[in-house]
Amino acid sequence: MDRRDLALRLRRIALDWVAPLTILGIGIVNLSSSPHSTAYPGPPVRHLAFLVVAVAALGLRRRAPLLAPCVVIVVSTWWSALWPDQSQGPFEGFLLLVGAAYCLGSVKGRRRLAIGAGVVAVWFLLGLLVGLVGGRAGDVAPIAVWLAVGFAVGYLISRRTEQAQQAWAAHRILAAEQERQTARAIEDERARIARELHDVVAHGLSVIVVQAAAERRSLHEPELDATSVDAVLGAIERTGREALVDLRRLLGLLRRTDDAVALAPQPGLAQLDDLLTSVREAGLQVNVDVSGDNQELPPGLDLTAYRIVQEALTNVLKHADATHVRVGIGFQRNHLELEVSDDGRSGKRGGLSTAGAGHGLIGMRERVAVFGGTISTGTASGGGWSVHARLPVAAVAVG
Repeated sequence: MDRRDLALRLRRIALDWVAPLTILGIGIVNLSSSPHSTAYPGPPVRHLAFLVVAVAALGLRRRAPLLAPCVVIVVSTWWSALWPDQSQGPFEGFLLLVGAAYCLGSVKGRRRLAIGAGVVAVWFLLGLLVGLVGGRAGDVAPIAVWLAVGFAVGYLISRRTEQAQQAWAAHRILAAEQERQTARAIEDERARIARELHDVVAHGLSVIVVQAAAERRSLHEPELDATSVDAVLGAIERTGREALVDLRRLLGLLRRTDDAVALAPQPGLAQLDDLLTSVREAGLQVNVDVSGDNQELPPGLDLTAYRIVQEALTNVLKHADATHVRVGIGFQRNHLELEVSDDGRSGKRGGLSTAGAGHGLIGMRERVAVFGGTISTGTASGGGWSVHARLPVAAVAVG
């Protein structure tokens, strides 16, 4: 048993004994203040014995959910029978009876609950019978009402506690499942990014091989153009450097996957028009604003920019209920700015909610993280929703 479990167990024991020890304290004070008065007829030791036994049984109610309250009822009733006038019985005995009824109402299980209700009913019937014989039936009815109230309160609190525990357990299970789904989504997205980067690297290496083979054959020609050779070698070096950068990213994301390798070339911002055409065919108005000098991007970065715009537009079609979308592309000297904003609802978006089941934002974040960029989402200035990404563009030196 670790320290945390020990502390929890000690706390539970302390809570179990708060009420019994309080009743014991009240009884001791009353006995010490009037040991020989008519309030407690007979020797005080006898009253103290009844009090201690009943309090001990009430404190052990968790170990014996049915037996302990029954012992409390028997001892308290016996204790009250010592008074010539039972309407003047011990106040502590009354508290113990109500506490025992509360315990019987809070037991778990239908069978135990039925037994507890039966015990309270039998106590009432026997008390009523004895009261009728002795001519004091009216003394039993008020106590029976309090026992019924204690039983009902115990039942209600026990059921509410049980429902709260079930809700908490369900919440923990749901939270754990959401964590597993998020982790699985991250792994799947990284695997997808790794496969796409694999295609980019493979394409770059294929270009290098083709250019190198063509240049090797040109070396045997009588007239060799030094300018052409320099341009081809520069292109080979630039393509090789880009492939190496993407290869490093690929090795950091490589995951085991059984999916087949895609043979089609990976898209980039040059294929953005085809994507926007399909979005417009779905009934969405799309405006594209391009700022800065349109420069050639490294293949991996170009693919990531395309995927971010694609995912943002897909989210608008699925969740936004929008009619107009603006796509902003800003070519800066050292970075690329991407912004997709719509005029739809700015509430919870399935694909952009980290607490929901959607994984759109997870995928975009993973892609941006590969290149050391940043991404933010939120309500747009004119209403709707906005996705803004910033991707560093690292220059590839040649020669």
